Amino acid sequence: MATRLSLQSFQAELARKLAESAERPLAAGWLGVSWQGVRALVPLTQAAEIFNPVALQRLPHTQPWVLGVASLRGGLTLVVDWVRLLGLPAQAPVRGADDTVYWLHLNPALGVNAALCVDQLLGLRAAHDMVVESGAAAVPGVQHTCRDAQGQRWFELDLLALTRSPAFLDPRLPAFAQAATV
Repeated sequence: MATRLSLQSFQAELARKLAESAERPLAAGWLGVSWQGVRALVPLTQAAEIFNPVALQRLPHTQPWVLGVASLRGGLTLVVDWVRLLGLPAQAPVRGADDTVYWLHLNPALGVNAALCVDQLLGLRAAHDMVVESGAAAVPGVQHTCRDAQGQRWFELDLLALTRSPAFLDPRLPAFAQAATV
């Protein structure tokens, strides 16, 4: 026969569980990644799958940050060097898309079929792990610049803003971006 709890024991158990939940770390909101030595926080809501690189088709007449297109899950996906796109200084030797370890596919809800090159997956991160730097230079596609407890610099990416930026929307080289005259 099931034991009945008294109201007093129920309240005590509920208070204990609430106290335990207050001590637990907050849920992670970002995936920590790195490319060419630059660390970034990618919002989990804006990320989708992580892929191993497959055959990449180079695209002529595009900006250097466009590494090419690849067939992922039956659709063409633009593969992006996000460090170059954002104009951030690489901290490690520049690598090509063929040297990557992973491609981080953007969430389909963003409305673009694109993937970011990533050479390290640095785990899940939460807001309480980071301190936002004040006075950091504004970079389109970067929401904040942060530091972790070890003093390492992180860029909090806003992939929606990045995919809506003029540079992302027209990746052609300037000579090919001019309207044709008839």
